[in-house]
Amino acid sequence: MGDFVEGRWEWKLSWRRDFFDHEIHLAADFLAEIDSTHIHQSSRDFLCWKPDTNGIFSTKSAYKVLQESHHSDSEDNVLKSMWKLKIPPKVSAFSWRFFKNRLPTRDNLRKRQVTMSSYSCPLCDHEEESIYHLMFNYEKTRSLWWETMRWVNRVGPHSIDPKNHFLQFTQWNSKARTNKRWEFLWLTLSFSIWYHRNAMLFKNQPFTPEKVMDDALFHTWSWLKCVEKDFNMHFTFWSTNLKDVFS
Repeated sequence: MGDFVEGRWEWKLSWRRDFFDHEIHLAADFLAEIDSTHIHQSSRDFLCWKPDTNGIFSTKSAYKVLQESHHSDSEDNVLKSMWKLKIPPKVSAFSWRFFKNRLPTRDNLRKRQVTMSSYSCPLCDHEEESIYHLMFNYEKTRSLWWETMRWVNRVGPHSIDPKNHFLQFTQWNSKARTNKRWEFLWLTLSFSIWYHRNAMLFKNQPFTPEKVMDDALFHTWSWLKCVEKDFNMHFTFWSTNLKDVFS
């Protein structure tokens, strides 16, 4: 990784591949950090675990570091709430990737240097596809969120950040059960948008907002049947009385 030149250590790093765009600043920070390290010919090299004062690694200290990092995460409370929900694992995994912006939208593929003929949104073909545009800014998907708020006469702007959008959308009612239903609806609608987006791309199926909403409502209803012990409404009755069930 380096050698002494005229008594002074010089780093000679080689990389096995080119950096992705999002890695350049990480590499620069790493080089700045190691450049401040003094290498002495007369000193014996050794490993030092800085989180522990004795410099020795232990699983206990590593666990403590991970816990502190986890609690400092600004999305911690939202993710905790999501992981506690009794929903299918694939939706939990999707939601985690959604909150972390890890879905393979075209802007993320571009950042990872994936070559594509176009990085435009496959639904509108005008703007670059990002998770914010696809889920909240595109006209047809934005109208789906507004439709749900009209059921209970709610108005007002919503954030395009997934975490903040989730909080605004689900924590407005004084009834815990009602808020839980809105959490289910938020997750099913997000998942349904992504599912139908993929169906259009890979199965050549049309993106129909009405179908997206129908799927989201059906999944919400089926989840509620599993988690609410006294829930016995037929889907037809439930789906035609949305104002009552979400108030």
